[in-house]
Amino acid sequence: MVVHIENPHEQRKAEDIANEMIGRRTFIGWPFLQEGMVSAVSDSLFKYEKMAVIPGKPLKVISNPHSQQGLALWKSKADQKEQFYSKRCGVIIGDIQVLVHVRPLKGMKRLDTGAFVKDYEGPDKETEQPVQLTVSEVVSEDPRFMEKDPPPLSEEFPEGSKVFFLGEHAYGVAASVSATTTDTLSVILAFFPSEKAENDKFKSIVDNRMSSRYFPSFRVGDIVGLSGRALSKITSSFMVITGDGQKNNLGLSLKFEAKGLKVIDYSRKDGRYWEFSEKAVDLIREYKEKYPEVMRTLDRGGDAMLTASDVFPGSDADSRVKEVKQWLNSKGIRDFEPVSLFCDQLKKDTVKEIQAVADKITSTKSPGAIKKAMVKGIPRQAILKPAHAVYRLQNQHFALGDRVTMVQDSGSVPLSLKGIVIGMNAKSMDVVWDAPFMAGTTLGDRCSQYRGATVEFTSCLNLTNPQFIASTNPKEPAQQRPSVPFNPRFGPRPAIQAPRGQAGAGFRLAPPTQGVPVHIMTNPNRGRGGFTNGRGKAPFTPRGTFVPPRGTPAGPRGGFVQRGRGGFIPNVSRGRGGPPTRGDFRGGYRGRGRGAGSAANPLVS
Repeated sequence: MVVHIENPHEQRKAEDIANEMIGRRTFIGWPFLQEGMVSAVSDSLFKYEKMAVIPGKPLKVISNPHSQQGLALWKSKADQKEQFYSKRCGVIIGDIQVLVHVRPLKGMKRLDTGAFVKDYEGPDKETEQPVQLTVSEVVSEDPRFMEKDPPPLSEEFPEGSKVFFLGEHAYGVAASVSATTTDTLSVILAFFPSEKAENDKFKSIVDNRMSSRYFPSFRVGDIVGLSGRALSKITSSFMVITGDGQKNNLGLSLKFEAKGLKVIDYSRKDGRYWEFSEKAVDLIREYKEKYPEVMRTLDRGGDAMLTASDVFPGSDADSRVKEVKQWLNSKGIRDFEPVSLFCDQLKKDTVKEIQAVADKITSTKSPGAIKKAMVKGIPRQAILKPAHAVYRLQNQHFALGDRVTMVQDSGSVPLSLKGIVIGMNAKSMDVVWDAPFMAGTTLGDRCSQYRGATVEFTSCLNLTNPQFIASTNPKEPAQQRPSVPFNPRFGPRPAIQAPRGQAGAGFRLAPPTQGVPVHIMTNPNRGRGGFTNGRGKAPFTPRGTFVPPRGTPAGPRGGFVQRGRGGFIPNVSRGRGGPPTRGDFRGGYRGRGRGAGSAANPLVS
C-alpha cells in the first residue's frame, strides 16, 4: 500500500506561509507527531524570519537569500526528506517547495507568577520539515504539556504546608505556611542561630586542604630524569615475574589509561597529556634514588614481562623484588583512591574530618534550641515548594565542600536533611549527610554507613553559595537567578571535528600553489628535461668541467664518482657495468675482460 499526501499549501507563496506559521506551534514527525514552535520558513531561494524592523512596532517577515552553499544544502535536505518517505515509508509527499524550521518542545517551565508555560529547544536543535507534513491542530492534547495559569495562593500553598524560605537573612531555612491572602502569604521559620557559622566551618575544612601544583608528564620526566617511556611504565603497572612464576607489580599505579581512572591528589588528565602533582614527583624521585635498578630496565623494548633476574642481577633477585613491594606498601600505594577521570572528589581523610565536625555539631543541638520567627506579607517567589524544586533550581552551581539541604520531597533522602558535597560528577553529586537514614550508602567506603547518597543538582539548595535569593517585598518580586548552565566535566574532552570546508583547531589549509601542480614522490632527474637513462636534454655544463667521452659506459646513478679535489673520473673497471671487452672507444682505450681491464684517463679537450 502506498499513501499519497496532498499539499494544502501548494498554490501559496512562501511569504504568506511564513506570516501564518512563524511564532505558532505545529506538530512534526508524522505519523508520530511531536509538538514544536515554528521559527522560520524557507524555500529554494530565501529564508523567511520574523524580525523587529522598527523598535516598538510589530514583527515583520524578512526574506534573506541563501548563500551559494545554502542553495545546494537546501536542495539536498528537500531531496533527502522526499526519498526517505517514498523509499522507506511508502508515502508519496510530492515535490517539496517549502521547508518549515521547527524547534521541538523541551518541557514545561514555571514562571515566577506560578504559571506553567511550554519551553522549546534552542536554535542548535532546530529541525526542518516539509510544510505538507506539518499538522496545526490535534484532537487529543498531551496532558503532561498543557499550560496552566497561576493558581490561587490558598490552593497552591495550603495552610501548614512545608516550604523553604528564600529570603536574604534566612536563606534555605525550613518553614511552614501560616496564612495566605490574594497576593501575599505568611510563614513561620524554624532554625538554629548557629547555622550560618557552621556553613563557613565546613567550607574552611575543604579550603585548607594541601593544594598541590600539577606538572605535565614531559615536564615530570625532565624533573626526575626519566624518559617518557620509562615514566609511563613506572606510573602505571610494571609487572615482574619471580622465580616461582608469580607476577609482581612494581609500578606506582598512579594512572589507568584503559580504565579511565586517576588517583586523587596524585594524577589527572588534561586533554591528551597526563599531569602529576608535587606529591607524585617526590614519590617518583624517592623511588628512583632507592631502587635505581628498576628505573634502568624501564626503557627496554618488547612486550614480554621481565623476570626478577633481569631487574636485579644476582642470586637474591626474588628477595629484592619482595623488598620493593614492601617499600611500595609502606608508602601507601595500596591506599590510593582511583576515581574516574570525569569526576572530582575529596579524599577519605577529609571526609572523615567533615563527618567528625558534623557529628560534633549535631550532638550540641537540641529541640529546645530551635528558634521560630514569623514573616508576613511575602510574595510567592520568596518561598520554595518541594514539588517546584525541579523547575526553579535550574543552573544551580555547586563545588566541593558546599553545605546543601534536601528540598525535594520525593526520593530516598529525608526532606530538609543537610549535608556536605564531597564529590562532583557530570550530572550528579555525592553528599555525606549529617544523620544516617535507611537508604544511605557508604559511597564506596568513603563515608560511614547509611550517611552517603548521590543526588541530582536540582534536588538540593546550596546554602554556602546562595543563588536564588528573592525579595520579601511584594512590590519588588525580582529574584536572583543564575543564567549560566552548570555542566561540570573533568578530565579530557573529545576532539571537536571541524565543519566541512572550515579549518579546525590544529589544522590549517595549505596555501595556494598559484597554478603550479604539486607532485608527490617525484624524481626531478627523470622524464623529460632530465639526464637519467639517456633520455632528455643534457644539463648545462660550465666551462672547465669534465665531460665524459662519447660511448663511455655509465656507472650507477649517472656513472661518475667524485674523487678528491678537482674534477671527475669515469666509473670504469668496476665489476659489472664496466666497459665492454671488445671494440675501441673514442678516447683511446680498450677494455679487457668482463667488467674489468685498464683504461687510460681521457683527456679534457
